[in-house]
Amino acid sequence: MAKILIVLTAASALPMSDGQMLPAGFGAEEFVAPYHIFLEHGLEVDVATPRGRPAVLDLDSLDPKYHGEDAGRVLNLKEQLDEIEGWQSPLSLDRLALTTTDYRAVFFPGGYGPMVDLFNHAATGNMIKRTLAGNGLVGAAGYGTAALLAARHDEKWLFSGYQMTCVSPDEEIQAGLANKLPWNLPDRLQAAGATLSYAGTGQEHGVIDRQLYTAQNTASVAKLAWDMARKLKKLSAMDKASCGTPCD
Repeated sequence: MAKILIVLTAASALPMSDGQMLPAGFGAEEFVAPYHIFLEHGLEVDVATPRGRPAVLDLDSLDPKYHGEDAGRVLNLKEQLDEIEGWQSPLSLDRLALTTTDYRAVFFPGGYGPMVDLFNHAATGNMIKRTLAGNGLVGAAGYGTAALLAARHDEKWLFSGYQMTCVSPDEEIQAGLANKLPWNLPDRLQAAGATLSYAGTGQEHGVIDRQLYTAQNTASVAKLAWDMARKLKKLSAMDKASCGTPCD
């Protein structure tokens, strides 16, 4: 069974350019939806954070206004989240990045937290490098794409020249965050060498380039997770075919 690692943020607040603190954490749906999709495809899922600190949920991601004012949908999402034990007792990403080669994929959900504790985190970069070196997949959604910036070798960004997406400038404007965030994610990705594309605000948009899978926003996460899961199943089948019989 192929294993995938979901990396969550442990950051609870993002310092803004005006000195205010923006509540951070990971987005509930951007974690829950991929988690269940991966399981449904027969994948084994682990959850990690920097140094194994408690993951932080962005409570705003459970606000009904982000779910069509559907209180039942929010309640269902919260119940699914409560049933996932891994995020409440996560593994240490720092330890895994030094010792394991078990994961065929790593996935970074969105939320503002990755802009605090993942974008320049050495273990994040090491885990991405290990995954790519093992011909595995790397996925990221929304602001979770900030974690990709940590993947460098000899000062060269590993995703320079890649096609990808992230939260769009228009979506930042709609959220009232334009010119307020401490740094601009699209600008920094482009400056590092990425070529970005976007759909309209809140619309589904995912980009696949080689081993990298990125989603623009929450509306795009489920489709991207399905694409990753299907690819991982194909890779697992190829592994079994190449190793002979029996093959575990």
